[in-house]
Amino acid sequence: MSIIIEDAGLFSSFQDFGRQGYEHNGVIPGGALDPLAHEIANRLVANDKREATLEMTNNMARIRFTEPTLIALSGGNFKAATEHMKVLPNKLYLMEKGDVLAFTETKRTSRVYLAIGGGFELDEWLGSTSTDFKSQIGGFHGRKLKKGDEINMKRDYTERHHKLFENLEERRETDWGIDGYALSFNYMSDVIHVIKNKGTEDFKKNALNRFTLGEYKVSSKANRVGMLVEGPSVKAYYEDMPAHQSVQRGTIQVKRDGTPIILLNDHYTLGSYPQLGTIASYHLTKLGQKHQGTKLKFQFIDVETAEKNLVKYSNWLNQLFHGIEYRMQLEMLK
Repeated sequence: MSIIIEDAGLFSSFQDFGRQGYEHNGVIPGGALDPLAHEIANRLVANDKREATLEMTNNMARIRFTEPTLIALSGGNFKAATEHMKVLPNKLYLMEKGDVLAFTETKRTSRVYLAIGGGFELDEWLGSTSTDFKSQIGGFHGRKLKKGDEINMKRDYTERHHKLFENLEERRETDWGIDGYALSFNYMSDVIHVIKNKGTEDFKKNALNRFTLGEYKVSSKANRVGMLVEGPSVKAYYEDMPAHQSVQRGTIQVKRDGTPIILLNDHYTLGSYPQLGTIASYHLTKLGQKHQGTKLKFQFIDVETAEKNLVKYSNWLNQLFHGIEYRMQLEMLK
């Protein structure tokens, strides 16, 4: 009735879509840094998309299953396996009692999400089971996982879950999944769209040109709070800056030495650094998968273009999820 963490990896925690609407009270939103991979994993195991998944970073966890369990992994490129079979991204598998899931190659991925059919038993706060590390609330005791942790399964099974257990009892995996090519629309490009905000006016034109013409790469100083990128420094005004400015996920701030910092899900709710702009929402999922050393190019776009791109992204998402649902319905007919 549980999973046992034999090795916690670098940084593993439970996340869902986070706590929205509480930032004015100083509550960080949290949630999966790549909400698309989070949702894909849940849909593949026939869960509600809001069910929490295990977010693993860079060096992934090694996990033992104590009973038959439906699982799916989604995220970047990786290699994983049990003693008896390979486990591929974006595909549904049935783990047997005693199986140990281990990752053998994760150099080209930043985060992987594990969903299990029926979900995990976790602590809830403000309508979310995401782990809030600052307040030490939510998820599994409000902290990252460590070796020896045992997390119970909810086993909140639907008719679909029972049918999947039946179908996979012998073959252990589905003959379908999501091809990596289908996801390239979202993840392949290293160009990140930035929407100007009021803070952009604090930078001279040549400083903005230096930012968009330069090439940056993700540094080792990247975590759930923010991502510091290395590249051409951007000169910013610091005189008469407001002591406190509202920030959000995707806000790009500039340190005094000219280094850009991209705020991510666990960001503080107020900031005092100058702001270059805000990353378009549809590029935040792929940003969550950019690992150390990945090159990035930034491009300013206007709000109208961002809205058109968001519509394209939403249409693509709908096609992707409809495809999963179609294959799931066929699976139910077997």
